Amino acid sequence: MDDFTFLTKEQCFGDDKLDILRKRGTKAAITDFSILLGGNVASLYHIDSDDPLEGRTGYYWNKSDDEDNDARVVYENGSRDCHNVTRRDGGARPALSFSKVGSIPTNGVSGKRAKDGILEVEYGYYPQKAVSKDMQEILEELYKKASISRTGKGYTTDSKKYDDYDKKIEPKRHDEYQYNGKKYVRVEVNSYFDGAEFQLSNGEKYRDGDYVWVEISPVKWWVDEKAKIMITEKLIFSGVQFNHERNYHTEDFDKTDIKKFMDDYFANDLVQSIDIIKQTDIDEKETSETEKKQNENPYNLDFSEASEEDIIRGALQSNISIFLHGKPGCGKSDRVKQLDPDFIELNLSHLDPELLDGLAGEKEGKAVHIKPPWLEELEEKCEKEPDKLHILFLEELTNASGVMQAKAYGIALDKKVAGKWKLPENARVVAAGNELEDSLVANEMAEPLYDRFAHVDIETNAESWLKWAVTPENIYRRIDYRKGTEPKQKIHPAIYGYISYRGKGVLRTPYNKENPKPHADPRRWKMASDMLYASNNPNTLRAIIGEDLTMDFIYFSKLPTITIEDVLNGNYTEEEIDAMNIGRRLATIGSLIAVESKDMPKIREFTKKLGPEICKKFEVQWVHGDEERLEQLQEVIMKEKEEAIMKKQEDIMK
Repeated sequence: MDDFTFLTKEQCFGDDKLDILRKRGTKAAITDFSILLGGNVASLYHIDSDDPLEGRTGYYWNKSDDEDNDARVVYENGSRDCHNVTRRDGGARPALSFSKVGSIPTNGVSGKRAKDGILEVEYGYYPQKAVSKDMQEILEELYKKASISRTGKGYTTDSKKYDDYDKKIEPKRHDEYQYNGKKYVRVEVNSYFDGAEFQLSNGEKYRDGDYVWVEISPVKWWVDEKAKIMITEKLIFSGVQFNHERNYHTEDFDKTDIKKFMDDYFANDLVQSIDIIKQTDIDEKETSETEKKQNENPYNLDFSEASEEDIIRGALQSNISIFLHGKPGCGKSDRVKQLDPDFIELNLSHLDPELLDGLAGEKEGKAVHIKPPWLEELEEKCEKEPDKLHILFLEELTNASGVMQAKAYGIALDKKVAGKWKLPENARVVAAGNELEDSLVANEMAEPLYDRFAHVDIETNAESWLKWAVTPENIYRRIDYRKGTEPKQKIHPAIYGYISYRGKGVLRTPYNKENPKPHADPRRWKMASDMLYASNNPNTLRAIIGEDLTMDFIYFSKLPTITIEDVLNGNYTEEEIDAMNIGRRLATIGSLIAVESKDMPKIREFTKKLGPEICKKFEVQWVHGDEERLEQLQEVIMKEKEEAIMKKQEDIMK
């Protein structure tokens, strides 16, 4: 189930007030996760003065408007009020409807009745409570040593600050980690409480910008069996503005930012760790078949951890130039040597410009441009070992002059020296340099040059250094050169589907000149596509588009889909299609474009059930410049039109 909503003002306070709210009141406690991300939602109101940290409450939205462009809220004390919809400091209690009591979604276990007769169920998992101080220290130490494992799942929040009004949601993905059988997320505090510290339920105080570990736990829901609706016991998430446009009225609820957040992110985050078991009379065999066809990896990607070496290898195999960042002495050149023990190194801070792009000379009385010796050496190596990649290492690029950086720009981007001599096909470019804070002579790298590289942070810890120390040079893993492996599709279908889903908000993200980090633009998405084809591991993309965007892309890539086999065998229902949000529909066509020509008409007919825009995207991706496929598609469309005309004529004759 992924169609979430909020209660209306009438359901909370009117004549048709729900039984659960009649008995228990409208106010609700807040989770630590909500406090961390929700600004002023962390009020000091609490239910029981003997338990002030566990019992604090905050205001939360309902879907009604006040007829004056604002939305209704339920206040900390249970009273009602209204707030500007652009605020980000409120909480949310999602509600779900169900057709009959037997269809109430749970984690696969029966609910229990409280003393007041209210049915309580657990459905889904979500970050809720900050762990103790001791556990915070343990998890943080493991994290910094890269010794805690990711599960491949994660939870999405809005990364905008609590006072960023009138700005659309900018999703941020928080990885889920596993330790001693429990699961956690590490979240940076995006909150505010009178400019001072605030206290979480673990008794510890935090400020904006601190990092906190929060445990994942089951979400408890209260069930109103008469009204056939269930609502979360607590404010389960916060920090998401109701809408970035101020003119709100109740009938527009399905178009709001917070509704989109619930449908596109919260719904999938909530159930990613469970198999949804409906309490109906579906027999075990049917349930097994339903679970079996939930393809949660439609693009057949490898979601395992990606090391520095994995990222570097993926970039080199896809012919993307790499820039290695790190403290002086961290072993940047050693990383290069592990991949090509015989690499050619040019120290740009000490090299004359003429030695980089060739000397001016004279031949038979005419001025000529003489090829630089290092290029002749590189050509010789590449010719001698055509089945291996050979690295040109541009050291101290940031310490080089502007003139040298400009020359390096041409080598990194165009793979040409002095604009005339092309690097060998099996040559690759790796650069490195000192950061501004680590060198008095370091220069700022211009954005156009920065954008031409994949960026890898070299973090040499004791574990990686000891591994390097005992690895003989004669077993270094050289990289094979694979010629003629150009993919059929220019852009990887997973990336095509993701950008179709997220839109222009992810196509181009801002470049921070003061603190440069990998960001996205159309050219870098092409680089990311090349990297993904080469590595098949989305985790390597953080060197191209950054950590947060990579995590969101991974989230999209794991959305469950209906497979080619399901469509061809009719192994799906109309209810499944209706339940698919836009993300799952786009993820589904990503898996369907692998269909062979003979089965394309049936697959295309299925995509029409997903909507005309989805069908059009399938057609574009499937054809992708192939003349034979285009001709086949045109024949199918023409036949379809002819059949429609004939049917119309038959209807007229009737």
